[in-house]
Amino acid sequence: MDTPMDVKDNYAALYRLAMQADVTPAEWKLLQEHTIVRDIAAGTGLIEAGQLVERAYFCVRGLFRLYYPLEDGREYNVAFTVEGDFATSHAAMITHQPSSLTIEALEDALVIEIEHTFLQQLTKQHHSWERFVRLSVERLYIRKEERERELLYLSARERYEAFLRKYPGLAERIPQYHIASYIGISPVSLSRLLHQESGE
Repeated sequence: MDTPMDVKDNYAALYRLAMQADVTPAEWKLLQEHTIVRDIAAGTGLIEAGQLVERAYFCVRGLFRLYYPLEDGREYNVAFTVEGDFATSHAAMITHQPSSLTIEALEDALVIEIEHTFLQQLTKQHHSWERFVRLSVERLYIRKEERERELLYLSARERYEAFLRKYPGLAERIPQYHIASYIGISPVSLSRLLHQESGE
């Protein structure tokens, strides 16, 4: 799909998603004029556990991890956000309760920041934007159900293979301990699994 000249470069991926919901040029212009592009440094907490969440972030460039910080100091990775996807705590944003998640930039990143109140206005006034949000939430819940099934039914090796399919190329961008946390095993167990696969 060609991107119109009046769509800013950093918005091209988000524009393509919006077109799937039949957003009109006038409706698109509203979003582009009422959002901002932000640079996020690696290591920055985009959202911190315990904070209220008032914004959603569309990842233009970079990588984020979503994790639960546990009381004993451990961190449990539940998802990663890569280019072309959203990063936020949907539950906290919708319920106006503090987030249980922390979202951290693992690389220098560029995001489009969307205020929740503005997004609510868009969806109330424009059916296409309501459809856009619905499609985004449907994708989120499909991934959530797949994730729960993986943890319940798959072996560690199968969970690792599912991670590789779900996040192509990500294994080369993040430390192994983040992958281990995501698939629910220790870094030592992951290292052993990878050595077995390589025949060492």
